[in-house]
Amino acid sequence: MNFEWSTNDIATMTLTIYETNLTLNKAACVHFEDVNYVLLGIDYEAKQIGIKPVTKQEIDDGIYPSSQLHRISLGKSYGRISNKSFVYDLTQKFGFDFSENQCYKYTVKYDVVHAIMIAQL
Repeated sequence: MNFEWSTNDIATMTLTIYETNLTLNKAACVHFEDVNYVLLGIDYEAKQIGIKPVTKQEIDDGIYPSSQLHRISLGKSYGRISNKSFVYDLTQKFGFDFSENQCYKYTVKYDVVHAIMIAQL
């Protein structure tokens, strides 16, 4: 027998980029359940997007300027970060064309050491 076993897409952490927002699937949201804000970053050289959860304690301690905080809204099966300007920056640098594709989907990994979710573009 030569079975090729299917992967469990529900357990795969994914990031979907839409023209107005970033959406994380339920599996990826596990790392953001206890936060209301995140940091969004782009590593242009490595072609990566980073999403870092920001705890209430970090906000209270003023570790990050409020201008860098982005709200994450969690639903039952997804998390959404609305930020048109961030997506516009991605579009300019990486050539996304939302007139051709409604969205762009990437598998993400969570770097536990740095507490950052990373999408390789």
